[in-house]
Order: sequence, then structure tokens, then C-alpha cells
Amino acid sequence: MGKDNTPQKQGRKKKSSKNVIKLIRKSNELVEARYKFDIWETRVFTKMLTMVQRHDSDFQEYRIYLKEIVKDFQIENNKDAYDRLRAGGYKLMSKIIKTIRDTDEGLMELATPIVVGVQNPVDTKSEGAKFIDVSFHPEMKPFLLSLKSKFTIYDVRNILKLPSSYSIRIYELLKQYEKIGRRKFELQELKEIIGVIEEVDNNGKKSYKDNYPLFGNFKQRVLLKSQRDLKKLTDIQFSFEPKKTGRKITHIIFDIFPNRENDMKEEADLFNDVEEAVVVPTTENTLVEELYGLVRKWVGRTIVESWVATLPETQIRKGINYTLRLIKDGKQIKNIPAYFQKMVRTPDLKDTVQATKDKVIAKKAKAKEADLKLSKLKTKLQNLMRELHRKENALIEAIFLQFPDAEAQMIAKAKERTFSGYDTAKSVEENKASPIFSASIRKTIFENYPKRFTALHGHYHPEITAVKQLIKKC
Repeated sequence: MGKDNTPQKQGRKKKSSKNVIKLIRKSNELVEARYKFDIWETRVFTKMLTMVQRHDSDFQEYRIYLKEIVKDFQIENNKDAYDRLRAGGYKLMSKIIKTIRDTDEGLMELATPIVVGVQNPVDTKSEGAKFIDVSFHPEMKPFLLSLKSKFTIYDVRNILKLPSSYSIRIYELLKQYEKIGRRKFELQELKEIIGVIEEVDNNGKKSYKDNYPLFGNFKQRVLLKSQRDLKKLTDIQFSFEPKKTGRKITHIIFDIFPNRENDMKEEADLFNDVEEAVVVPTTENTLVEELYGLVRKWVGRTIVESWVATLPETQIRKGINYTLRLIKDGKQIKNIPAYFQKMVRTPDLKDTVQATKDKVIAKKAKAKEADLKLSKLKTKLQNLMRELHRKENALIEAIFLQFPDAEAQMIAKAKERTFSGYDTAKSVEENKASPIFSASIRKTIFENYPKRFTALHGHYHPEITAVKQLIKKC
């Protein structure tokens, strides 16, 4: 018998190595290609991808046992599922993938079939005949074989339970930018990539059908559903923000972060010799470590590295401190990692609550400063008054020594002053002890011996007046 030169069908022998079905590797061009699969076509296509090995130099004819897909995707095991999967394999032959490439001749669109052939047993009733043999189209080689750079790799378990082809496509697009932590799409482009906008051939004339022309429907049926699906079932999650040009929504910004509840760890050897699809410069300094130490409970190190590599330090710190304060104050934040991303990437972030607190603190500090200033002014006034009073007393004593009858005369004149405060029921000495009558005596002396006090009062009164005015202003 001659040798059988037919290429060996991969999948006939049951593989013991878990590496066969763990990882999917796609070139970034394939991740961003335009195509639309239904969920059954997607499941067959995904199974085919897991059968391509990292070091394969050519495609093989892949034998896919439908029961493996049923098991992997946890589909209900019945005849309907087998029929739909078999039909999904056949429908892949009519699917076209379109990619945009930058060539020496400018941007070029490559359109290629995915599957070149499908074989299926005629008798599908027997248990052993529940398989299909499929072959990738040769044009698919650059997207799946000998990938050394610019590709995306992920654990297939992340998409096995996703119920929608849209969710799977969005997962891949965001996984590609996981280390950067953010991705921006034109709305039209995103719809074309994931198949919301489909190309329709009407007798040779191309037209396009948008399955969700209203943004509200697209948001509910695609974006929010994918957001829930990825958070529940995959190793990443995201938030998104629509952006308008004028009054029309034209862009979507995704913030991407790890979903540690569903983190599917792989053994290190599965990723040996892998050059990641996107390379983010690692910042080798203490700033990354410091900031990561503040947010490590919610945000991964690679996200912090991307912040440091692309954003001003003051902006990062402001966003982190703002979010940490809200958490400390007990504010209910639905998605803390997403909130960190949004706040850190917000230029000129205004913390209104903290600003109010700062105003209160500043007001208290200002009031305290004013009180201290008032206290110092009052003390200064008291000291000036005491000093003036002491020097006045020295001059009065000198007058009384020079003119022995002067004291009696001043007392007699003081009695006659209106509101002098003199009490006839008391002795002279008792009246002199009264603050009111004592002031009347002093005023009488100043009026009768003005020249003796001119220099003294000229020195002290202006300063005393100025201090009193400052006190009134406080």
C-alpha cells in the first residue's frame, strides 16, 4: 500500500495537554477586522482557533467533535444544539473578513473567506459521526500563524459563557488594550467592527444596514449588555463614556480594568516567548510604587504604570485623592476601579466637597488670625494707656509739689463740673478714690495746666487713636 499523503487531521487523538484548548492568539488586524457572526458560528470559529498551535507553520484540516463544543460552552446537550453547530460550520464558508492594512500603496482593504471547506459525515445519526472537518482559508495565515508581535492573547475560558457575539467582540477589542487601560472608538467604526452595521448586497449594489441606528438602543442592547457580561464572566471589566461632536454622539471611550473576581491564572510556561500585543513602557521609579500602594485594592499595577506614562503627576494625585476621600466618607460608588480611571483622567478636577471643607478651614484660620490680631491690639492699647497714665501721674505730682494749694483748688473746681460724680455724703479722700471723680480731677488739671501735658499727649494720643481705629476694623 502506498503512503497516505493526506495531511493529518488535528483533533482525532485526544490530547492530554491542557495547552491545546487554553489560549487564543489573534493578530491585532484580525481582532479589529470587520465581520459578523451569530453565536453558533462564533462557537465553531472559537473552537477552530483553540486548535491552532503556537508553533504551527501551516493550517491543518481540523476535526471538531461537536460534543466538545457543547461541553466547552456548556450548551444544552440535544439534537438541536448539534444541528445548529453543524450549520454554523457550514455558514462560516460564506463569511468574509475584511481588514484594513497600511501598505506601500496606501491603505488597502483585504477581504478573505475564513473557511475554505467543511466536511460532514452523511450519516449523522451514529454517535461517532458527530463531528465536522474544517479548513481555514490560506489567506488567514498572517492572522493566526507564526505570530511574533502585534497580537492579542487570552484564555478561551473568558468567552466560553458569553451569550452574545457582540460581547465576545467587545471583550477582544478591550483585552487588546488592557495594559493601556483606555480605548477610544469612533461610534461608526465600532459598529462596523463588531457587526452592528452589516454590508448588504442588493444585486451587486452594496448598501449598509445599521441594526441599532438609535444610540439608546445600541447602548442598551450592546454596550450595557456587554458590560454586564464581561463583569460577570471574564477577567476584565469596563466603563464607557459617550462623546458628542455638536449634538451627535460620535465616539465612545472605554476605560478597562482587571476583574479580579474572575481572574483566570495561567501557568507561566503558557506565555513563554510571547511578545504582548501592546507594550506599555514600565516606569522604573518610586512614583509607580507609591501610587500603586494607594490604589492596589482596586486597580492593577499596569494601569498605574499607564497613568504615570501618559498623565501629569498632579492630575493623577488629584484624581486618586479625590476618590479615596469619597471612599473614606462612605460614598456609595458602584464601580470603584472605573471611578478611579475616570477621576485620574479628568483634567482640572474640581473637588467641590473638599473645596467647601477647605473654605471652612480657611475661614476658621482667618477668624483665628483676626482674633489673635485683635487680642494683640487690645494688649497694645492697654499698655499704651497704662504708660500714659503713669507719666501723667508723674506730671500731676510735680505740679502739686510746685504749687502746694493746687490740689485743693483742682478738687474744688472738679466738684463744680457737670457729672463730676462727687458725693457730698463722703469725705474728700473717699471721693478721690471714685473712678468718676478721679477722672474729673485729672481733666480739670489738664485744662488748667495744658502746657505741662502738650508734649506727652502729643506723643501718645495719635498712636492710641490709631490703635483704637484698628480695633474697630477687626
